[in-house]
Amino acid sequence: MEEFFAQLGNLIQGVFALTQSGFDSVNQVVGLIIALIAAFMMPAWRSLFSTALGATLVYILVGLLRPMLDGGAFALPDLMSMTFWMTVLALFLAFSVVIAVFFFVKTLLGGGHRHRVHAH
Repeated sequence: MEEFFAQLGNLIQGVFALTQSGFDSVNQVVGLIIALIAAFMMPAWRSLFSTALGATLVYILVGLLRPMLDGGAFALPDLMSMTFWMTVLALFLAFSVVIAVFFFVKTLLGGGHRHRVHAH
């Protein structure tokens, strides 16, 4: 049983480390702008993970297209490497947290309430 708790602790530490590495990317200007726009577009809490996934994809696309704007060549990332997918997971976790914080602030300021009109 002690071994189970040790493995669980290692897993939790790994998730926190992964999220921290994602925060390093999201806390840059581009990541924060993407997260802010995503939080304002998010309609409800239940769409947090789909919004975070969309923000992650936009962030990766911006990272792919930025070198082309500077006159460089377009290069696809190595989709078959574990490093790429761990980076995507780290970004997804970080965007989930940052968008949740922004959406929480939005709801506190009154921007999260939508009046529904029921047709009778």
